[in-house]
Amino acid sequence: MFLAECVALATALREQRTLAGLQACAEWENLRPRLEQVLSTIRRHQPSLPPDEPPDPARLMALQWNIEHGNRFEQVLAALRDHPQLQDADLLLLQEVDMGMARSGNRDVAEELGRALYRNAIWAPLFLETTAGRHEDLAQAGGRENLEALFGLAILSRWPIGEARIVELPSPGSIQYDTEGMFGRHIALVAAIERPEAPFVAVSVHLEVHRSRLDRARQMRALTAALARERHPIVVGGDFNTSTFDRGRWWDPLAAGAALAFQPSLEQRLLYPDRGVHREPLFDALRDARFEWHPLNDRRPSLRLRLERLPETRGGLGRVMPNAWIQRMETRAAMRLDWIAVRDWRRGRGATVAGLDGPDRASDHAPLLAELR
Repeated sequence: MFLAECVALATALREQRTLAGLQACAEWENLRPRLEQVLSTIRRHQPSLPPDEPPDPARLMALQWNIEHGNRFEQVLAALRDHPQLQDADLLLLQEVDMGMARSGNRDVAEELGRALYRNAIWAPLFLETTAGRHEDLAQAGGRENLEALFGLAILSRWPIGEARIVELPSPGSIQYDTEGMFGRHIALVAAIERPEAPFVAVSVHLEVHRSRLDRARQMRALTAALARERHPIVVGGDFNTSTFDRGRWWDPLAAGAALAFQPSLEQRLLYPDRGVHREPLFDALRDARFEWHPLNDRRPSLRLRLERLPETRGGLGRVMPNAWIQRMETRAAMRLDWIAVRDWRRGRGATVAGLDGPDRASDHAPLLAELR
């Protein structure tokens, strides 16, 4: 029934090219509650066998990873199961996790990972997609049609997962619907992890990429406000999209291109987005809410920008840029977009895991690890 409803809703959405048109159409009053029902669904999965005991009960090993939909599912699974740095992770905070998207084999990615890794799993959707996706997704789909056509967040845990909730964040709905064919909003997935004698709260979040640093800060403030009354220690893992660049105004691509090609000390800007004149004010929101991130993030790149994926460079701007300028920008555009932040943990340390990110690898993002005590 859930599959049939998702297919019916995606079919109805394709008839409207803009969000404004959708919300003005005669069917909207019927579609709106049905869309809200689908997008408010949290799916739970339990492993067929109990997870094994942690190697060190006094330690929490948390993994943060944007897995690029699960498009290269077998590589993601192999990394999580066999990589010496990842295989003992107690907590997995994942973004870009598909359910029923042709590009990722129409899998329920969270369920399959949980089953294969013997982990408890929850998943919640951000968007219902009306297309096969973006970038290389059409080729990955291989001519298949989407099933549920959902795109979301997941949390996997060695320990049972108790109460879970969705925190909705202010989002650029018209941009994502009108330009990318996705209906929904950004969210955080918040879950109580029932670790024996030491319960904690886990959060997976994906902040927006289409607008400005101030918009990402508003999203983070909405999240920290929602977490303000949590009594247990908190671990937040997410793709914060901390590029330090704004988007949406006509001059933003020009400013970003000039910085990527010519700005001195660009590495300092892109790997330390919590500092300096170009800093992302979302870190102010984290600091004000007593979150710590410095010892958990080693300032290595978690994503290397591929300019052909950006609509700004696929359009008119890309046609007038010299190839040498584009190549220089890509060489220099190594960014720290992914983060782990915590509250009320006594100590911790973190590292970026190399070798799993990039073209034809498990994901376009690198995974992060944090050891907490």
